[in-house]
Amino acid sequence: MRIANFITRSVSLCSLMAFCSIGALLFFGTQVAYSQSSLESDVDNARIIEMTHKGLGDDVIIARIKAGATKFSLSDDDLANLKKAGVSDSVVAAMIQSTQLTSPKVTIDGNPVEVRTIGEQKVGGRLGHLATMGIKSVKNKAYLQGQHAVLIASRNPVIDIQLPANDNIDNYIIVEMDDKGDRREIEMGSIGGTVGEKVGIRADRIVRTSATPAGGRRFIITTVKELKKGEYILYSVGSADFPHGVYGQGYDFTVQ
Repeated sequence: MRIANFITRSVSLCSLMAFCSIGALLFFGTQVAYSQSSLESDVDNARIIEMTHKGLGDDVIIARIKAGATKFSLSDDDLANLKKAGVSDSVVAAMIQSTQLTSPKVTIDGNPVEVRTIGEQKVGGRLGHLATMGIKSVKNKAYLQGQHAVLIASRNPVIDIQLPANDNIDNYIIVEMDDKGDRREIEMGSIGGTVGEKVGIRADRIVRTSATPAGGRRFIITTVKELKKGEYILYSVGSADFPHGVYGQGYDFTVQ
């Protein structure tokens, strides 16, 4: 009987310990999940006010702004409400700075597109140049790998571009790329031939466009004529860094 009671008490104790362990795991798991969710969620005006009321210092709040995604509302009324809530000028300034673009934000037909760096180069026509004793030019071409761009655009694409403060809309041109099956090329210049040396993108590959201001640093770029089927890139003039093997940057798209 004593043995049976001892076994019963032991089983009950083990069950209690197991229950406590499970409870602790659930508690800490919830806390970790909450912490991760808190870190990964956007920081908005309400979060800034909450952190301020919790007594967190300006340096901590500003570091949090810089460390994650933000979604601030910063109209004059919003700024006044932040001030009334006790948010410091330093934190408000950091909130404003976080919304300033450091690179262009581009959508084509409403679809966001990421910048591509053209870091490849090939020389074409070298044998022809030698065989014709310099009459045929040697062409320098830069290219992007891949038969097509990820983004498929219409034949009358609408390009919405928002520029950082130090950029200019005149720096952006649409260039028709040469489709080479496994890659898309841009001729960046040529040497030799009857016209000597030429540097820059061929004029006949540049698409005529118009840019309409859409408020602030935002512009809408449209083509003068409907584009034909092919490969294109919104090229950033002046983005090349030849000593470092960069032949420009841009936003590529395919028209089918």
